[in-house]
Amino acid sequence: MPKLGLLLVISLALGGAVAEAQAPSTRIGILGPQEPRFDEVAAGLKQGLRDHGHSDRTLEILEAQVVRGDQAGTRTAVAGFLRQRTTVLFVIGSELARQARAVSPDLPIVFVTPGDPVAAGLVSSLARPGGNTTAMTFEYPELAGKRLELLKELAPGVRRVLVLYDPRDASPRQGVTAARAGAAKLGITLIEREARSREDIGRGLNALREAEALLVIPGGLPSGSYEEMIRAANDRKLPTMFHARTKATTEALASYGASDVEVARQAARLIDKIVKGAKAGDLPVERPTKLDLVINLKIAKALGLTLPQSVLVRADRVIE
Repeated sequence: MPKLGLLLVISLALGGAVAEAQAPSTRIGILGPQEPRFDEVAAGLKQGLRDHGHSDRTLEILEAQVVRGDQAGTRTAVAGFLRQRTTVLFVIGSELARQARAVSPDLPIVFVTPGDPVAAGLVSSLARPGGNTTAMTFEYPELAGKRLELLKELAPGVRRVLVLYDPRDASPRQGVTAARAGAAKLGITLIEREARSREDIGRGLNALREAEALLVIPGGLPSGSYEEMIRAANDRKLPTMFHARTKATTEALASYGASDVEVARQAARLIDKIVKGAKAGDLPVERPTKLDLVINLKIAKALGLTLPQSVLVRADRVIE
């Protein structure tokens, strides 16, 4: 069942419940989609807060997970954070950030996104976001084109690539646009399938019968189905390219990008500044400075691929 407006109070140091009477006055809310990666990203933020000297004695963490697209559930969750006098709200994803801000434009928000928050209309500029919102990106939309290029190097015979994306979310829309531009340069045909529901994911994966590889565009509904997508592609012995190596993408052939878990850890620096008096809208949006190429040789062998040494030597990590 979805957690609609359910706030789970968690101690940073012990991971146990904190009694309301003993709770610190500074509260950090975490709002995100009800997906397996929520716990990973939340853990990254908590580690970052510990890195900045915070503990359960200085602040407490409130968590709420909502089903993607459930605007009523999101409003309920944000209202719950407001009742708890949340100091700063950390949001996973641009669309949830948009909805949260609509409910409470005065609540300081730090969000992580795989897209361009300026193009999405969430901040005025990267240098001066404005309002009470700032962000950490773990992605450049144009990286979708670079991933296609790497995919082509890893599997030169690939001509038709399946792309599943959520058209309701600005971030994957940006990524698909970049993928189209990259595909045109590489002579690749994209097989595009929109994913607005879990049923769409299943129907979209049926198109693997027409494809020779799978490219994942981060953001939106497919983010909660990575393991299913990889399993379906691996069963057909098709290479997969993702944006980052996480628990959900360990069986992918390759990934290239910045981890949203690591970016969440870095976002704690922004939250620390806000807790100490800074205004969120005055803090510049930050983008990743390090992108990792990870290649899984075990999966390559299972797929029957012999990977070129020219790509392997450029990898930041090669999994044997």
